[in-house]
Amino acid sequence: MFRVLRNWRPIAARGWLALVLICLVVPGLAVAVDRWEGGYVGSKTEGDATTPVWNFIRHFNYEQYYWAETFQFGSFNNERVDKMDFSYFVGHGDRWAIKCQSTWIDLDTAGSTSHDGWGDHNAEFVTLHACQVVASPLEVSDWYTPWTNSDGVFDGVHQVCGFRTNASMSCDQDISNYFGSRIHAGGAVWQSWFDAIWLYGDGVERGAAVMYPPCDGDSYASFATDPPANHNWLKIWYQL
Repeated sequence: MFRVLRNWRPIAARGWLALVLICLVVPGLAVAVDRWEGGYVGSKTEGDATTPVWNFIRHFNYEQYYWAETFQFGSFNNERVDKMDFSYFVGHGDRWAIKCQSTWIDLDTAGSTSHDGWGDHNAEFVTLHACQVVASPLEVSDWYTPWTNSDGVFDGVHQVCGFRTNASMSCDQDISNYFGSRIHAGGAVWQSWFDAIWLYGDGVERGAAVMYPPCDGDSYASFATDPPANHNWLKIWYQL
């Protein structure tokens, strides 16, 4: 039997909504999909990030498979991450930051360029397979502002999935492979991410996902209308 804990905690002054989830969700899958997918490898030298990226994108007729560079997520994102419907990054991370080869990019300022953040061009879903990159209210009370401030990257993207804890390199390949297969089959996005971590994680990894609230039921086969750019209304689901 699965146990679900939901704790709805609206913060009225800002319109924020926080949710807590403990469950293994296996929804009915929709028809298979394949739109535009991109894979971005965070390091050539610090562990094997190439294989887990490949294990995700190989489930699709992917359009991009690159060594990750900061411009792909920032100043040139309309031709990289924001050109894709689904982007998958594997590499080192920290709260609202990822490491592209030897250079870190702060996601709370990466939307300050002429390309803005993600989602104002095309992106629907971005997964950041990196340590601690999606902080939950358990780690930081203000888990939302870095995503939606005027220079943040949440400019119309539907969902961003990641880890609120450290990620284990030993099981990255299995997590990304299962996640890719579920997404291609039409599984709900953040639910499929959490299931992949529960099934193939090291037992202490925990996922998190931030999203525009009307998009929390999205799958890759069927998703809500694009959020407005520069909105400041977010919901978070996270694993305990």
